[in-house]
Amino acid sequence: MQVLAAFDKFKDSLTAHDACELVKQAADELDQDLDLVTCPLTDGGEGFAPILTNHFHGMVFKTSARNSFGYSKDVQIGIVDIVRLSEGVRAILGLKNEGKLAIVEMASICGLAEIHDDQRNPWNTSTLGVGDLLVYAKTFNPQAILLGIGGSSTNDVGLGALVSLGLKAVNFKGDVITLPFPRKWDQLSSLDPSGMEALPRILVACDVDNRLLGPEGSTFHFAGQKGLPENEFVKFEDSIKDLLKLYEKACPQTIHKADFAGSGAAGGIAFGLSVFYDVQFIRGAELVSQWLGLDSMVSRSNLVVTGEGRFDRTSFKGKGPFEILKIANKKNKESLLICGSIDPSSRKEILDSFPLCRIETLEDSSLSLEENLRAAPNALKSLSKKVLGEKAESRLGSILKETDNRYKRIRRLKKFLRPLPRRSNIHKYPILKWFAETAYKRSYLWSFRGKEIQRALFWGIWIALLPIVGIQMLVVFFLALCTRSNLPLIVALQWISNPFTMGPIYFADYKIGKVFLELLGVNIEMNNLLSPQYDWSKFSFKELLRIMDAFPPMFVGGSVLGISLGVTAVFLYKFFSKFYKQSYVSPQAN
Repeated sequence: MQVLAAFDKFKDSLTAHDACELVKQAADELDQDLDLVTCPLTDGGEGFAPILTNHFHGMVFKTSARNSFGYSKDVQIGIVDIVRLSEGVRAILGLKNEGKLAIVEMASICGLAEIHDDQRNPWNTSTLGVGDLLVYAKTFNPQAILLGIGGSSTNDVGLGALVSLGLKAVNFKGDVITLPFPRKWDQLSSLDPSGMEALPRILVACDVDNRLLGPEGSTFHFAGQKGLPENEFVKFEDSIKDLLKLYEKACPQTIHKADFAGSGAAGGIAFGLSVFYDVQFIRGAELVSQWLGLDSMVSRSNLVVTGEGRFDRTSFKGKGPFEILKIANKKNKESLLICGSIDPSSRKEILDSFPLCRIETLEDSSLSLEENLRAAPNALKSLSKKVLGEKAESRLGSILKETDNRYKRIRRLKKFLRPLPRRSNIHKYPILKWFAETAYKRSYLWSFRGKEIQRALFWGIWIALLPIVGIQMLVVFFLALCTRSNLPLIVALQWISNPFTMGPIYFADYKIGKVFLELLGVNIEMNNLLSPQYDWSKFSFKELLRIMDAFPPMFVGGSVLGISLGVTAVFLYKFFSKFYKQSYVSPQAN
């Protein structure tokens, strides 16, 4: 059974890679036929740079940059040769098929997950390190820089990153502020962009469409998660408005970008960068799906296992696990959602929208949040082992049932084919016995695969409707040899023309052939014996011999009728074969 394990992170507990590896370990420990493939997910936050870089065999480079509080920290960026990217990825990013792409992850240098709860406060955090990484990425002379901005601890509208890039933040005393934390914004008097670094195009991967200001903006919607007390929301929002006035003085033509969808993501860093640089928003879910090839990976799987730490309303806004569930549902694949916890409304919506999805949670209501976080690795492995074991046993039962049904169908088919020529009895069959040795050696004559059956249907029906009674078996045998058709079927189809049907068939051949030839300008005189006004009292043997004049139109009519019905039979065979596979084989495979 093919299983795809595609997890996002379990915040404060497991990385996406660790979650996938735990499920793989669980599968390996089961004594079952499980082929499990892992695919760590990212939404632009933790793991963004290494996951994307490693997928296309890029290079990871280490450097140091300043973290949320301005202290030096070792961090990595990725460099990928653009020629290695798939055509779909290049199209999404708008890249030429040359040069390099730098991949920078905001969460790796100023991520919220690395800060303890009692230290979280956006007044005291900055994006200085993001600017450091952008400067370092520039040294590789990339065509563009891909920046993932999920999971940030900041709300500084990108001012820290811009200062790292050479923007001078000047206070009222005329001094340059090198650590522009939001708590110092009330000291700012001007911004000077004259010495800023030049950068290539910046592609920001983000699925958040919140604007910078307002009830759904970076402060009121996100800052609380980053440690800002609710009674300070208005004050922080006013500080941002004051900062925007300074941005407007430094670069008046771009200040309107604060109203763009996504300008409030990750504390407004994309907006801040867009004031001075060429910044383009990219839908993170679409990019990651195309980058990792999730569509084809799901198609190859019988079961898709995905999940994250907390599944709630935000998960529906382009996060990896939800996108995986959508793809699995579209392809009629069973899916398993494993998460730390899930809110009731999200559970109901998932089960209503994706009927083939099963939901399991790791949360133990008797434990505290901290205890649940510590227990998550063991709980995930244990639960995965249990569920995968159940699925494997169920799959085995389905296979055994399908095997039994298959043998029953084979027995019915053999019973039906008993009167027809087979390898074991062809030496007893009239006419065909002359060629028994030749037929025995040609395995394709006895093959019931699609192509052999389709050829037999077409040629068999055509020959059956031709006026060549007496030599049909000889003709279809050599046709089967030449066209590599199934011999039993092509022979069986000759029973279409038998003593009971021969008269109507040949009369239809004659009528159709006569009309067809007349359309081509060939005048065919009707034989008197075939005329309803014929006086049978004047019947003579000479008149009977003239029936041979009807052979040309009968042959033409038989060909027209035979080809038409043969093509129709092949079309119906393909249609019902596809229908059979979708309605019977696929559900068993899933």
